[in-house]
Amino acid sequence: MTPRLRLYAAISLDGCLADSQGEVGWLGPFEAEDYGTAGFLAGIATVLTGRATYDQARGFGDWPYAGKRMVVLTHRPLDADPPAGVEAAAGDVAAIVARLKAEAAGDIWLLGGAAVAQHCLALDLVDSIELFIVPVTLGAGPRLFAAEGAARGWRLVATRPFPNGVVAVEYGRV
Repeated sequence: MTPRLRLYAAISLDGCLADSQGEVGWLGPFEAEDYGTAGFLAGIATVLTGRATYDQARGFGDWPYAGKRMVVLTHRPLDADPPAGVEAAAGDVAAIVARLKAEAAGDIWLLGGAAVAQHCLALDLVDSIELFIVPVTLGAGPRLFAAEGAARGWRLVATRPFPNGVVAVEYGRV
């Protein structure tokens, strides 16, 4: 089976991936719940992300993506000592995704950030959208969907509400 590019993210009720400062601390009160992330990660071979999201993850302390290949879309060199499995890529994003699908032994997690997700959505590269909608409105911040994005239909695959008010939704290609 061909690996899928899976957009898997937590978003605020008003569609933001982060707050106006680019921070995700607003997710803290919702982190105790088991959202099935371990099962998701078991099927992931590669993580695709942008430079800002990579830099943010580097500041978390322990590297959260150990054992996964990570491809960082960037035109700048990575830090002097990136974690094992991390590589930089620049150029045609569609060609990069096609190469990753050809090389991957599992699915590809489109981690973000907003610009990378919006670009992949605009190029129609995303195979599934798996969102955890958090019951918080941020008012401002990077949004998952671009205001000028193309209209595209998606097929509902699953929904799951959690006791803390988070709702998981999964959509696949029509």
